[in-house]
Amino acid sequence: MKKNIYLFLFGVILFSSNTLFAQAKKYPLFEHFTQASCGPCAAQNPFFQAVYVANKSNVHHIAYHTSWPGFDPMYNFNMSESDAMVDYYGVSGVPDMIVNGAEFGSPAGVTQDVVNNLLSESSPIRVLVTETVAGSTVNVHIEVQTLGTIPAGTYKIKAAAIERIIEYASAPGTNGELDFPNVFRESLTGTDGDAITPAAVGSSVSFDYSYELVADYVAENMYAIAWVQNVSSKDILNSGASGDPQVEVVNMTAATFAQGTIGAANAFEGNIINIGDANANIEITLAASQPADWSSDFVYNGTTYTTTASASINALSELPIDLNVNVGATSGIGEYTITVEFPDNPEFMPQVLSYYVISGVTDLIVNNEVSFGDGTPYGTYNWESLYADALNAAGVSTYAATSHFTMKKGFSSNSLDDIENIYYNVGWTFPGLVDDEIKIEQLMAFLDNGGNLFISGQDIGWEVNEYAAFYPQAVDFYENYLHATFVNDAASGATTLTAVVDETWYGDIAESEISKPYGTTYYYPEQIEANGADAFDIFTYNAGTKVGGVRSETADYKTVYLGIGIEMIADNNIRNAIMEATYLYFKGNIDGIAYDNIVKGLLGSAQPNPAVNATTITLSNLDKNYVIYVTDITGKIILEDNITAGTDSYNLNTSDLSSGMYFYYLTDGQQRTQTEKLNVVK
Repeated sequence: MKKNIYLFLFGVILFSSNTLFAQAKKYPLFEHFTQASCGPCAAQNPFFQAVYVANKSNVHHIAYHTSWPGFDPMYNFNMSESDAMVDYYGVSGVPDMIVNGAEFGSPAGVTQDVVNNLLSESSPIRVLVTETVAGSTVNVHIEVQTLGTIPAGTYKIKAAAIERIIEYASAPGTNGELDFPNVFRESLTGTDGDAITPAAVGSSVSFDYSYELVADYVAENMYAIAWVQNVSSKDILNSGASGDPQVEVVNMTAATFAQGTIGAANAFEGNIINIGDANANIEITLAASQPADWSSDFVYNGTTYTTTASASINALSELPIDLNVNVGATSGIGEYTITVEFPDNPEFMPQVLSYYVISGVTDLIVNNEVSFGDGTPYGTYNWESLYADALNAAGVSTYAATSHFTMKKGFSSNSLDDIENIYYNVGWTFPGLVDDEIKIEQLMAFLDNGGNLFISGQDIGWEVNEYAAFYPQAVDFYENYLHATFVNDAASGATTLTAVVDETWYGDIAESEISKPYGTTYYYPEQIEANGADAFDIFTYNAGTKVGGVRSETADYKTVYLGIGIEMIADNNIRNAIMEATYLYFKGNIDGIAYDNIVKGLLGSAQPNPAVNATTITLSNLDKNYVIYVTDITGKIILEDNITAGTDSYNLNTSDLSSGMYFYYLTDGQQRTQTEKLNVVK
């Protein structure tokens, strides 16, 4: 029951300067839908729980138990409010995770990298929750402090009583789970929440609620969580819980992803804030993943450090912690994590700030880092190297890789303006496209502004089709940007991927078997079709009529979409050939016919072939300098040599090569010829 609401000013100590506490630490709120008789919940929840335990003082977690698929006593305890939360978020299956008010997907997809990205966000409000107990009544006091400018919108304050752990001697449902963390017991505000008008900067508004410790509750396990949520967007400004740490590590830089310039420094600012009444000892560590000619350090309390600092912070005070990144000539993305630990308070988990700098990158591999279709977390399978190998084989040196979470930060901060091509590694992950309107909007804008996109993965189209009613934007992107039509979830009998023979860019690529990296049970080569005059079928299954690949070309952009992940292309040479052809397609300023007539005409056959000690490769119409590459069957570069304009042949010494299959091609750094085969016998 709500008792009262009142407004008051912060203490003068906390606002002794104009900049003090301009932002607060943002506690990510994980709203987790699960059920004691749900088999996939039992399989996937432990992955999330491991990440939660490692971050439990930095994040908040509520587990709502649903009515399906079977019996669950925690749902039965408060059916109406649990149902209301299911309806509020439109949850249609379990397990499901909502993060800061937005659909995330499987709880198994929550990794430490995901948490680190979330922890680098800050908030213009702080939510403080305190509790007192009088007999069987728990009184909950919530103070919402306004520190900075709050985004326009209508907000609600919401609060709930949570039971930290519910343990059973025998499984209450059919999935075998015995322990259930952070179970939703009851709402203190009603599931709709109470209206809140945030106070002016430097002031706060407070709420008082209460609930009863009924017989079903274990009193020492009960605590309260409160959060402020936008009514229309459902975005959560911030959350708080009783027992939150008194020291906050807060990002103060608007953009945590920056565009770097060679020879220039990039600066990021964080704050360490002690809102408690006791001094605190801290350990600060900088971890940097960056190109070899880049450098970084951090400054705390006037001293510069490159790796680790032992320090302290006084009660009711703050000190900045500044990260400096110096960009070198090498293209890449630098990833930086500042970790603050509390040696005197081991119950407080380390707090982190994550920052990114990009420089000189034209081609970006983006990993869709959510859970896989079999419920395992990202990292169980790792396909990034396949994309990197293919770009290396294409002679691309200005590429980098990152997650789709980080890509969103890069787009939001306008730090990806130099990116020309994105290679989106979906593989077999869920959600692929339907989870995130912001991501779709960013990709649309990227294409509209002249970017090119390669995307591959099984079930991309199935997911869009399955959830079309809920995610119309994903449908728009699929049909009008990828220019594809979904036909079937699994192309029956598909065992090989074959290029359409008269296709301008891919027609000469050999056939490859389709592998089953996810096992025989999870084999869904997606049947698709080109949609519209701007789209073309480029691959079929089993040299038949069922389409497995589509490309499109408009005045603004080019896209390539495969209904299987490139990890399912069994022959790595063919995989590389597809990716290399895609790169040429994206980079080429000439049309496909010109490519056929000009670029492909440069490189001739090798005679003799098979070769023993030497062979001669014919060349034609070299109007500029080229580089010839020879690789082995794994894609490893065996030879790299310069060829001057006008050269009509190249003598290749094969005496030191072992028997086997080799490949050769020419490139000018922008475009490359077709790849030719060479057999060596001894």
